[in-house]
Amino acid sequence: MLLLVFNAGSSSLKFDLLDCTPEGAPRRIKSGAFVDRADGSGDLVLATAPPVPPVPAPIRTLAAAAEFVLAWLADAGAQGRNLIADVAATVHRIVHGGERFSATTRLDAPDLAALAELDELAPLHNPPALAVIAAVRARLGTGVPVIGVFDTAYYANLPEAARRYAVPARWYRDFGIRRYGFHGTAHRYLCAAARARVLTGKPTGRVVSLQLGRGCSVTATRAERAIATSMGFTPLEGLVMGTRCGDLDPGALLYLMERANLSPAEARRLLNTESGLQGLAGSGDMQELLRREQQGDSGAQLAIEIFCRRARHYLGAFVTELGGVDVIAFGGGIGEHSAEVRRRIVSGLEWAGITIDEEANRSADAGSIGAPDSWAAVEVVRVDEASVLAEEAAALLRRAA
Repeated sequence: MLLLVFNAGSSSLKFDLLDCTPEGAPRRIKSGAFVDRADGSGDLVLATAPPVPPVPAPIRTLAAAAEFVLAWLADAGAQGRNLIADVAATVHRIVHGGERFSATTRLDAPDLAALAELDELAPLHNPPALAVIAAVRARLGTGVPVIGVFDTAYYANLPEAARRYAVPARWYRDFGIRRYGFHGTAHRYLCAAARARVLTGKPTGRVVSLQLGRGCSVTATRAERAIATSMGFTPLEGLVMGTRCGDLDPGALLYLMERANLSPAEARRLLNTESGLQGLAGSGDMQELLRREQQGDSGAQLAIEIFCRRARHYLGAFVTELGGVDVIAFGGGIGEHSAEVRRRIVSGLEWAGITIDEEANRSADAGSIGAPDSWAAVEVVRVDEASVLAEEAAALLRRAA
């Protein structure tokens, strides 16, 4: 079964063509990503291994990027055969599913209309994903199923005490105000991959996973069920992120809206695109901030300390929530590649028996970094969301068949 997986970010589009069988892990046929051009031109450039022919014209939108991918895969001259003709379905990561979408779903026109109503809850991610889906449907028609896999689905069964806010009950009843959680596909992969590495006979039921990238979140999982998450009603809550604020007193926001005469739309934009590391230090790029810190930049130093302090806060809280921890898993661009950030987050948790091997930490982009005497395994995982998305979609198609 060939599945074409699209993972739309706010300004990037990853794609993977995978062959899924019931017996084993999905096998990649083609993969790549459209990402921002470094020169700031606004163009998206295609990166694949091996490289594909240059894009013939500037591509500015994710919808146009999806159209290029579909045309490229359909080009029998380039591929040897029309791969699109064999695709059983296209699969799309969607950040926010609201109350309606709590599991992987085949998306038809009414579902897509309902999803569009959630755009303002995840403004950086849901609209681009829907634009990609629209481009796919325009090219392939409605005969090829479109399947949505939702970040929020991993948290559909959060304990009620973990998902409810202390606000008037009618807000939940009438407007669905609750904690939804995000990065669910990443955390599912993190937990499974990290647990699989732990030596036989060691406990693995209590996992704290940290997905640290442009967006950041922490999840506590017990026996493969998420019981707590740092993200909330929208992806704004929780950790400091590249351009998102994380935890913020709502009173401060109300005060600012009144004093600065900010509209809700302007406040939403500022919290999503001009806050976080960007707001603190003028850049959402952790590697740049670490370089600036080495050069004595106090603003970068403060931003990094706030980032690590918030992550350490949630890590410690979730260890308590679980009654101890068996596995800590780091993933995402920062979690995988920044040994210094990992070190600072774990530093100070020796009282809980959590320690890392400094040499292993410095040399690992993926692997075990826990010290031999650490009570918890500490793992760095290279997250493969596409395989999770494909497996979810394949299972849905097999059930339907």
